[in-house]
This record gives sequence, structure tokens and C-alpha cells, in this order.
Amino acid sequence: MALMFMTNTRLKRRNSIGRGIALGFITLVSSSAFGPNAVVPCSYGQGGAGGGQAGMPAFNEPTFKERMYEAGGLPVREVREGAVILSVKVEGNQSVSENFILSQMQSREDRAFDKETFNRDIAALYRTNLFRKIDSYPTETPEGVHIRLIVSERPIIKSVDFLGNERVDEGPLKKHSGLQKGDPLDPFSLNSARGRLIEYYQDQGMNQVDIQIIKGLKPGEREVQFLINEGPVERINTIRMIGNVEFKEDLLKARIKSRDSRMGLTSFAGNKCSDAKLADDRDGLLGYYRSLGYFDARVDYQKAYSEAGDFVDVTFVISEGKRYYINSVSIIGTKRYQPSELIPHMTMKSDAAFLQVNKMKDEKFLRDLFGAQGHIFCDVEGEVVYQPNNNRVDIVYHVREGDVYRASDIRVNIDGDHTQRRVVLQPLRNLRPGQTIDSRELENGERRLRYSTIFNTDPSRGDLPSVSVQPPERMEDDSF
Repeated sequence: MALMFMTNTRLKRRNSIGRGIALGFITLVSSSAFGPNAVVPCSYGQGGAGGGQAGMPAFNEPTFKERMYEAGGLPVREVREGAVILSVKVEGNQSVSENFILSQMQSREDRAFDKETFNRDIAALYRTNLFRKIDSYPTETPEGVHIRLIVSERPIIKSVDFLGNERVDEGPLKKHSGLQKGDPLDPFSLNSARGRLIEYYQDQGMNQVDIQIIKGLKPGEREVQFLINEGPVERINTIRMIGNVEFKEDLLKARIKSRDSRMGLTSFAGNKCSDAKLADDRDGLLGYYRSLGYFDARVDYQKAYSEAGDFVDVTFVISEGKRYYINSVSIIGTKRYQPSELIPHMTMKSDAAFLQVNKMKDEKFLRDLFGAQGHIFCDVEGEVVYQPNNNRVDIVYHVREGDVYRASDIRVNIDGDHTQRRVVLQPLRNLRPGQTIDSRELENGERRLRYSTIFNTDPSRGDLPSVSVQPPERMEDDSF
């Protein structure tokens, strides 16, 4: 049985006159080399997405949906004939208005009662995340059906306030807290908001900030208040490196994000001291050393405050340790080639110093080598086996070749009439139906699409042209 795959490329064409963006797709369908005669028909079409907006509690202005309900509304679908709904009563609501609750339901007075529709109404109410529990009691009488709902509300935030903030406006605080009027109130969300606020203040150099939740945690409280003691804005005066022998201080400083005052020239510009950023700098320096074979390296930092407590001298303490060298290089898992044929072409060599960049080059070399033979799902992972007693490492490349695949069809589908099919196929000119798929050609084709000046190359404006391989069943399920 032939196994077929599909490659999907999303393209967005530039529109110089600003009337919109055309969206297109390129689809490459590939099949296993063991099924060369497999043919997949080509289809065309479009897809789309939609969204909705959740309703708000009673203390906000009525929504359009609520007003639609009061005006009689429109049913989502026709219901089956049944007993007429005589009344819908809501009990137990305190913060959420009855109008809002009824506006979420299609079951309403003077309509036929339908059990399926009613069950969807209850599910819609739960999706608002405003209720812990909803008990429903439809009662049928000879005249019709009476519906009674007993709701148990989740606590709802009525207001979010910040006290003690002097250097930071309330707008950024509300944004970073992630809380707003009408949200469900629970201790977890409040403590998460507190953590985000602390991180925000620390990023602004106020590492000594203290934030307490003074309202919102006790039962019955609906107002949320944060009490903030901002503390001083810490700024870095100097940054020093000690313990580094193999690398100069200037080189290491260039690899961190924190900046000092440049001997007093920029004492109040770009030198805020963030503990989170210093921790990232420490981890970055450690990663740099280990990428060069210093696997025993250790890095930490110290802070020394000025008398006023607003300026900080930062010292990174480094223990480099000994550098590790390569003991041996081996390849396992390959069937197409003998390891002895591949190892002479590897960048990693015995007795050479370990370099992470060389390991990555070898992994790419092996993936490209097998990918050129149609093993487009080839996976290569380089394992580092440490020998700490003699500061040596063994490099073992694990190769999972996978099957060989060939293209059986090429699909192009563009949302719009500006670009012709042949224009999109031109960057993939070296790939034709029936040919063994070369993973390098897929990469080159994607690169040509991005640099063709025809399609979108700005990530902020949408998806960039890309080529990805998908299973054959997706070809049947996707709507083009």
C-alpha cells in the first residue's frame, strides 16, 4: 500500500495599492517509493475561520445579544415541533443579570421546547465561565413547559485597583496583571497576576518591589486591590568578570544583555538592573562556555549596592574548568551507507576540541545527505558521551533514515486572482511529479518563494511562505 504525503505552503501576496492581501497555498503530494504509481487528484477551494465574543456580567452595559433577546431574537436553527415554553425562570444569580443568562439561550418563551437545543443552552452558559453549577428543571404541563434554572455563580471581579504605584501608570499594570472587570475571581488567578506584576517591576529595575493582595482573597469580596511598595530603581554602575582565563572580559560582556553606565556616561540610560535579566545573562555565559567544550564551567553573579541603594556593581564569577576534546566519532542506525564512508566527511574529528557548532553542522550534513535520497523524514541526533576522568567526549550520531518518498502530484491554490499557478511553481522548478523528493530542494524552493518579492516577507503582516510535509489523510480532510 502506497503511503502518500502532502506539502502545504502558505503564501501572502503583497498588494501595493493597499486593498488587501491575497492568500494562497501550494501543495505538494508525495508518495512512498514503494508506491510509485499512486496518484492523488488535485482539488481547489478556500477555508476560513470565525470567532465570537463572550457576554459580560450585569454591571456592564447590555450587549447587542441581550438587546436582541429583549426584542425577541432570532433562533439559531429550526426546532422540532413540541410543547410550547410558557416561562423561563432564573434563580440564584446575584452578579450576573437574568437578561444576560437568557440571552445565551435559544430556549425562550413562546417557542417549542426542544431537548437538544436546551442541552446546548446549558453548555453555552457553562462556557461563559461565570457559573460553578447550573441545575435545570423543565416541568411539562398540559398547557406547555415551564423551565426553572438554579445557578451557582463564580465570584466575579467588579473592579481592579492598584495602590502605592508612583513610577508606573495604572494602564501597564492592568495590562500585565491580566485581570479586568467581569472576569471570574479565584485565588489562583490573583496570585498569578501578582507574580506577573512583580516580574514587570523587576524588569523595570525595581527588584526590591513588594506587592500584596489586600482585597479579593476573602469570601464575598468582589473588588481586587493590590498594595505596591515599588522600592528604588536599581541601575548598574559597573559590570566585571572574574575567573575568566581563556576569554577576555570584553568578549564576554558582548554576550550579555545587561549594560553598565559606561564609566558614568550613561548613568540613567539603558542600565536598569533586572534580576531576571542578570539570571539570563548568567545562563547565557554558561551556555557559551559549554558550547565550546567547557562542560565543567560554572557561572554566577554578585551585586554590590551603593550607599543610597540605587546603583549596583555587578560581578560575574566564572570557573572555566578544563576544555573537553573529542575521543571518537561514530554513526549508528544507517543502512544506506557504511559509517566508514561518512565519518571522513564529518566536521567533528578525533582529538579536536569540542565545538557545538560543528556538531550541529554534522547533524545537518547527515540530514541533507539522506534527504537528497528521498528520506525526507530522516532524523539525526548527536549524543555526547562524557568521560570526565580524562576530559574527553565520544560523539555518537543516531540516524533514523525513514522511508524514501516521491512526489505524485503538485497542488497550487491561491485565494485571489493576481498570481498565476506557473508563477508559484517556478521556485519549485526542480521538483516534478514522479521524482524522488529532495529535502534540500524543498528548502531551496521555500527560500526562493520568500525572496521572490511577490509574497509577504514581513512576519508582522501574516504567515511567511513555508513548505511542510503532511500525512495523506490530511489531504482528504483539508478544505482548499
